[in-house]
Amino acid sequence: MIEKTREYPKEIMILEAIVRRFPPDDFKKAEFEKKLYRKRAGYKGERTLDYFLEQIDHSEMLILHDLRIPVNSTHFQIDTLILTPYFLLIIDSKNYAGTLIFLPEFNQLIRVQNDIEEVFPDPILQTKIQASQLKAFLKKHHITSPPTENLVAISNAQSIIKNPTNDKEVSYRVFRSSNVAFKIPPFYQKHTQFLLSKNDMKKIARLLIKAHESLVPDPKSMNLPFDKLITGVQCPACETFGIVYHQGKWTCKSCGQKSKDAHFQALKDYFLIYGPSITSKQFREFMKVGSPSTAKRLLASMSLTFDGTTKGRIYFPGKSFFD
Repeated sequence: MIEKTREYPKEIMILEAIVRRFPPDDFKKAEFEKKLYRKRAGYKGERTLDYFLEQIDHSEMLILHDLRIPVNSTHFQIDTLILTPYFLLIIDSKNYAGTLIFLPEFNQLIRVQNDIEEVFPDPILQTKIQASQLKAFLKKHHITSPPTENLVAISNAQSIIKNPTNDKEVSYRVFRSSNVAFKIPPFYQKHTQFLLSKNDMKKIARLLIKAHESLVPDPKSMNLPFDKLITGVQCPACETFGIVYHQGKWTCKSCGQKSKDAHFQALKDYFLIYGPSITSKQFREFMKVGSPSTAKRLLASMSLTFDGTTKGRIYFPGKSFFD
């Protein structure tokens, strides 16, 4: 059973909004585009693993995706955690392209792509650290952790995996995502002692879900040129900014496309970049809507919550606004 699903990361939503509204002639835009590309690739790899996990028998396991658990003054993250009555299993997903060379002696992963070598942290070591942090977290909550196993899933089907030292642990821990159904059964043969009832597993799952804190980066710490970011509503067809609201519809002067709800994405961008609240005046200025009554009507048409009187009202995104 999947106890915690994988949500589309807020971090990616924020980067998408920033890239969408970044001045095209600003040299820093490429930096944010590169970061967005990496984050999307990572998420795609995680979803690839999820796809193959969904095809196996879940009757004896609980699956939790995308955990971020506080520890001391920081957090530890787990891509996928599988709870079984006999053991826990941490799976970290990597979606790197190119040739991947595992060098466990130095705790390194070398990626060679287009004749360029890059060094990445050893993902096997990362999962070991995550297992240790998870054990400490459970101990803090008076739960004795069952044996914890760790795997590294390579989700990019085009990547080449190399283990030049023929290290046994690399061969044991690293696999392609499509092979996950065959990597889990050996752990049941290795760990045969029944340690967790279904209620115990549910208890651990609830504890972790309650402790989970999503990563929400603060755009104010990203050194953005806020005074240069593009405002206005974007055409959903040709992506031109500054389309006009008239007679209940947004109309693009560039391609003629009409839309009733193009302002939804614009308001999402505002919340993601500028913060979790907006006034009617800020809405008018950002959307380039002149009429206060029109702004009020558009704000009322969306799933927003609000505080204050009509004149000083502040609007906030509702629970389902970003779905």
